[in-house]
Amino acid sequence: MDFGALRAFVAVAELSSFSRAAEQIYLTQPAVSKRIAALEDELGMRLFDRIGRGVHLTEAGRTLLVRARAILHQVEDARRSLPALSGVVAGELSMAISHHAGLHRLPGVLERYHETYPEVRLDLHFMDSEVACGAIEQGRLELAVVTLPPRPYPNVKCVRVWDD
Repeated sequence: MDFGALRAFVAVAELSSFSRAAEQIYLTQPAVSKRIAALEDELGMRLFDRIGRGVHLTEAGRTLLVRARAILHQVEDARRSLPALSGVVAGELSMAISHHAGLHRLPGVLERYHETYPEVRLDLHFMDSEVACGAIEQGRLELAVVTLPPRPYPNVKCVRVWDD
């Protein structure tokens, strides 16, 4: 099982589309299809039901999705930890930002961060607070700068940064 196939699988599962997944992970649609087919062959079961133009996870696909996200998160964590041995902060920081914070509070902060840590690629996503907290809880994001959500998320640590 290779990481490229798992990345393609997660992208197709999250976007419910082979073509949109291909765009997201910078591959052609046939390359994504080939990776999914190889993964299904290796596992000996279908991961997606393809009904017309729709793509839906099978029970096996839903089971694998949870584990695939965890595996990819661990791989990314390992990649981030290795440069730290040389004293260089490098890698990718995947974060969500509310529209208000992104427009009014963070531009200067993010610019200074990039100047301080040029080897870190910021992967920014504008989204609502609740969606962002859910994405952190699922391991799809590492950080969110948003307003506090209306309900608590037990596996998400919230830190007040400023008051509006």
